Amino acid sequence: MNEFQCIFCGKSIKKDEEKVTSLLITTNWEKEEEQEDQQVFCHLKCLKERCYQPENIYVDIL
Repeated sequence: MNEFQCIFCGKSIKKDEEKVTSLLITTNWEKEEEQEDQQVFCHLKCLKERCYQPENIYVDIL
């Protein structure tokens, strides 16, 4: 994969300018044999802007 798009804002994530952040979505968490996973990408800033308590996300842009 050479290009990444933010799931929140829809803009591209420029790998040379910022960290590529991914989220792993797992459905059916309590039933391991029925779990399905999907990885999505976003800007860390977009993720923090949409979190209820963004201070609970300890990673930051360096």
